[in-house]
Amino acid sequence: MRQSGSPYDASIRTLEISASLLPSGVESRVSNFRLTTSILIFLVAFCSLAIADDVSPDLPKKATERSQITLRGSHPFVLKAKVSEITNPSNANYQAEIEEYWVAPDKWRRVVKASGFSETVTVNGAKTSDDITGDYSPNWLRTLVAAIFDPGAEIKGLDLSLSKDNPMIGGVKTCRRFTFMAGVAPVSNKVFSSFCFDDGLIDSIGKPGYQVTYKNYKNFSGKHVARTISENIESGTVVEATIEDLTELNAPDNSMFVVQAQSAPLQTIRADEPTLRSLALNAPDIVWPTVSSGQSTGTLSLYVCVDRNGHVREIYELNSSNPGLSDVARDQVMKWQFKSASTHGAPVQVEAILTFAFKAPSAGK
Repeated sequence: MRQSGSPYDASIRTLEISASLLPSGVESRVSNFRLTTSILIFLVAFCSLAIADDVSPDLPKKATERSQITLRGSHPFVLKAKVSEITNPSNANYQAEIEEYWVAPDKWRRVVKASGFSETVTVNGAKTSDDITGDYSPNWLRTLVAAIFDPGAEIKGLDLSLSKDNPMIGGVKTCRRFTFMAGVAPVSNKVFSSFCFDDGLIDSIGKPGYQVTYKNYKNFSGKHVARTISENIESGTVVEATIEDLTELNAPDNSMFVVQAQSAPLQTIRADEPTLRSLALNAPDIVWPTVSSGQSTGTLSLYVCVDRNGHVREIYELNSSNPGLSDVARDQVMKWQFKSASTHGAPVQVEAILTFAFKAPSAGK
């Protein structure tokens, strides 16, 4: 189906010349022209939609191969990027610098610096070192780093043909949306993931805890690399990574890849809801305020990020029957405390979706 108000509607409207302004004898010819032109525009629009809707199962794989610069066989490079909040550039909470020297998938060095956190990862063959300052690696920063160096990770194994839900009807982009249920019975809520591709390249990926859009693709050593990657944090807050330097690394200095002392990299685990709830130490029930607009009964979901000490550090709002109550739930869940999680004896960060049923009093009742 074509949405009303599309460019095709506008094109047809511009061709509807008023017959009252035409000389006698011309009206019928114009009418026939208008009908023929409208049919042609409809056929072009229909064909465009059909092309965009013809999804190849291996489109995500091919898009990754065309754009990811860290795949085996890619040319060595040095990349430097800066991150800032485009909606508030002076906000130091969303400022960062990213630098990577890459020779091969098993030989690279990455430095990430942000307010309150920095990390230097060196990989050389089977050896790895991870030098960290700060107690939390923020989700928003990890998302942008992954989007730059490993864009294929979030679409690996994705088959767009398994969904017929196209959230972008019209235009040339190929998009699909997937729906799944979150929550612990008897509470459940719909949560969505969406993926868009434009001209065979990744346009956007939207998943719980991971929302990025790729822009300004340019060629680099046979790859098409997006020089700008934006991340939607919440309404009114957009963070953007800009690649300021991407050049071939023709004579790498091997000394920068020396691993003096091995250390396991900091891990962030995506857990299911029962697992995160089982770690709760202090998680009081949400106190719902009086609702003046929207539904007073329903469900909402949050994507919750917990540090290695069990403190909630970030929360991203997902689907909600009443978006106004998502802020209420987020403010209260931010104060929850969890047990420290670990894998093989090493503390890890944990992220999961939490779903809540709400029944709030209504104003005037």
